[in-house]
Amino acid sequence: MILFLSNADTELLAARSIVDDLPAEFGGMRWANPDRLDDAPSLDGVDAVIIRLLGGARAWDGQLQALLADAEERRVPVVAVGGEATPDADLAALSTAPAGVVAEAHRYLTAGGPVNTEQLLRFVSDTTLLTGFGFDPPLELPRTGVWEQAGIGHPDRDRSPERPLVAVLFYRAHLVAGNTTYIADLCDAIDAAGADALAIYTYSLRVDAEGQVPAIDLCIEHNVDAVITSIFAAGATAGEDGDQWEVPMLDALDVPVIQAPSSSRPAALWRDDEAGLSPVDVGMGVAIPEFDGRIIGPTFAFKEIVDDDGDVGSEIVATRTVPDRTARLASLAVRHARLRHIPAADKKVVLVLSAYPTKRSRLGNAVGLDTPASAIAALHELARAGYQVDRIPADGDALMAELADTLTYDLPTFNEEQLANAPGRFAADAYVRWFETLDDEAQEQVVEMWGPAPGEVYHHDGALVFPGMDLGGVLVTIQPPRGFGPDPIGTYHAPDMPPPHHYLAFYRWL
Repeated sequence: MILFLSNADTELLAARSIVDDLPAEFGGMRWANPDRLDDAPSLDGVDAVIIRLLGGARAWDGQLQALLADAEERRVPVVAVGGEATPDADLAALSTAPAGVVAEAHRYLTAGGPVNTEQLLRFVSDTTLLTGFGFDPPLELPRTGVWEQAGIGHPDRDRSPERPLVAVLFYRAHLVAGNTTYIADLCDAIDAAGADALAIYTYSLRVDAEGQVPAIDLCIEHNVDAVITSIFAAGATAGEDGDQWEVPMLDALDVPVIQAPSSSRPAALWRDDEAGLSPVDVGMGVAIPEFDGRIIGPTFAFKEIVDDDGDVGSEIVATRTVPDRTARLASLAVRHARLRHIPAADKKVVLVLSAYPTKRSRLGNAVGLDTPASAIAALHELARAGYQVDRIPADGDALMAELADTLTYDLPTFNEEQLANAPGRFAADAYVRWFETLDDEAQEQVVEMWGPAPGEVYHHDGALVFPGMDLGGVLVTIQPPRGFGPDPIGTYHAPDMPPPHHYLAFYRWL
């Protein structure tokens, strides 16, 4: 019997899919994800061990040492490899199988997929246990390519703004493991939202030996209008002068790139956790991708137990989607794709400045940043790019002086002059109709805290009123307070406090 350990769920999924195809005399196999084991697994009845650790030996340090000690005592050969395309020298040195066997096993796992997994097991059995079942060499799948089975996109026909092309980038490991249900779901949702989908699998978004990123090259070749990716960051770097971040690969692509975060937990656990994503998921799926300039979409995919066969191994986990969140992600990408084809002069842009806490002296406050000067620079850049900017204040001081004379939220009421100059109006009855479409629980939380819609704050003559400077196609405005009361600072940091009606109405109006 062979024990197969991997902290890549896709590889366990591939192993589970071929276990019944092994010869009857093989002796079977067991599998587990080291990340879900508190201790090293028992080696009772195990003849050989294959272990692949993404993150290297340190990813499972104490348990790995215990497993190696047990294997040495039982004289069980161990093949240990890393998760990168290049061999892991530390894990190779810890292996007790011959160096050639370890190197070839790494080739099988790098190639990936059910076929290669079966041949890997045969290979290790024959070379370490001398069983003689026979094996084939690793079958290589291109590191990057178009997943034709998606069957939705038509990348070779002429594109049109009415039906743009959205690329979906996903890890090659999911393709070779057959863990593609979530990609097919997303492609279907893109199709339903009115666009074609081009599914591209790739090993990573890192620059290869030729200085290229093949997945990005495919996007450019097919002239995609937007990209959805669940792959980790492409890698922002400091520019030559050290004062700016550069992401050359995505800059060359020059289309909106939407990061689709996924949860490493089941949807039910994610939903019941007030924090939502785990710190690791936030880092890899939200925080670091923002350095690449990616647009962060909704979490749409979750790891669910799809097979719990306790007789031969630990549970098998696959990626599954939640329909409404998948539709939301697809809609976001398709709308960004269409937006590319609208002339700049016809687009409307808003610059929302913070006001924390809500005092005139704190307008645009951001620690260490000159937001007034940045806003002026942004307005000049928008004008140069062809956006409609009818006028630009002389400098940051002039901008802030004009904003400070508008409704600044430092008081819960406004005077007649502020009311007359406020550029924003949202009919209260229209807001109420929209509010009633929200999730029942969300409505209850807002009503319990702030009363029935549309609320009483900044509400005048049947409309909710919003401040700002209308500069033609650009609006410079102020974010409304997150709450009201004796502790305005506390309201900004209370994770369980629902926003007031005026805050919701402001972003709906925008």
